[in-house]
Amino acid sequence: MTGYGTGSCQNDDLTITAEVRTVNHRFLDLHVRVPKEYAFLESEIQRVVRSRLARGRVDVSVGVSGTRGASRLVDASAARGYLEAARSLRQEFGLRDELGLDALLLLPGVIVDRETFDPKAADPALLELATACVRCAVDEVVRMREKEGRALRDDLLGHVEGLGSAVSGIRALAAAIPEEHRVRLQERLAQLDASAAVDPQRLAQEVALLAERSDIAEELSRLESHISQFTGWAREGGEVGKKMEFLLQEMQREVTTILSKAGSLEVTRLGVALKAELEKLREQVQNVE
Repeated sequence: MTGYGTGSCQNDDLTITAEVRTVNHRFLDLHVRVPKEYAFLESEIQRVVRSRLARGRVDVSVGVSGTRGASRLVDASAARGYLEAARSLRQEFGLRDELGLDALLLLPGVIVDRETFDPKAADPALLELATACVRCAVDEVVRMREKEGRALRDDLLGHVEGLGSAVSGIRALAAAIPEEHRVRLQERLAQLDASAAVDPQRLAQEVALLAERSDIAEELSRLESHISQFTGWAREGGEVGKKMEFLLQEMQREVTTILSKAGSLEVTRLGVALKAELEKLREQVQNVE
């Protein structure tokens, strides 16, 4: 499901902001972006998000501003790389401009916190501040997703009600299917040879065989059981999206079998309605966690 949340936390010399966006996805696809010098925060941020969200494409952006009491260092290798790149460009294009110290120190990655070199020395207070900020943003996302989830549940239950009505209609027609086959068989035999007498016993045997082949009681019972289970999951909530997907596949299989066995025009009409409702459910279940 879609969701959006922000969080902001600060202490004496730092302000941390977090933005969390989620969209539909079959699995949890988590992406975290933090400033390079605060990369040591990423694993803890992932842990916080995974503890609350189980499904969806999740994008987390964390920003850090202000000054820190911890000492800051110059990454000489990064500075050297910038200078060598500048020197190469001057030679290749005949440029005269020099890369000055002021400009060099402003380039990304030149000035870094001590934690960049020693992640084990990461300030616990900073880590706590960052996770609190992300947790606040995730809380907003969860509230938004819960609101959307309630609307989604009502929509799912509406489609399930349509399934139940169609299945009840098919069950009411099921008892008459053998008689329909008997009448149809008699009409075809009469058309083949109007003068030939039809052996009633042989006709009864054929009708019995057709009735056995067109018996859909077992499929209807399984379909009703699946619908009942699906309804229970929709009402209870929780992480049921994948289970719902599997159950919808089983329902689709039962409906296909019913249509192939029944051979009734009215049953076919109701079966098409069933497939339409199942397709709507399948699309909506992609949004369920």
